[in-house]
Amino acid sequence: MSSLEYLWPFILFLLIVTPGVDTADRPEPDIPTHVNFLRSALRGRERVLSCADDPNVCVDRERNPWGGSTCCFRKLCKDTSRDSNNCGACGRTCGYGFVCCDGNCVDIHNDPRHCGSCFQECAGQGRCSFAMCDYSG
Repeated sequence: MSSLEYLWPFILFLLIVTPGVDTADRPEPDIPTHVNFLRSALRGRERVLSCADDPNVCVDRERNPWGGSTCCFRKLCKDTSRDSNNCGACGRTCGYGFVCCDGNCVDIHNDPRHCGSCFQECAGQGRCSFAMCDYSG
């Protein structure tokens, strides 16, 4: 007798013993799709306001509720105080390794006034190395 012949009684036993489960009563699991995952991961980090129809919507405080310094770039309002691709003005890109802090491109790896992140100052005359204050002692 082959091993498959021994398996059939076991499979039949599992089919009989396993209780019937009605999937219609079970709620759908909340499995995020790629779009939902990205949306939830970016929630609150970058607000999007389209300026495709009216470029002036970005500077109008009535229609741009979160305020800040913004400009219309590629049909979207961009925050020129924090966006490294539009730092200080539309289209002004910060170089590699630089971050936009209040409209200025800064090196958060070596700048003692922006060490590791914007406005994170090193105490006293501390140096900033590798985005850490007084890393080398």
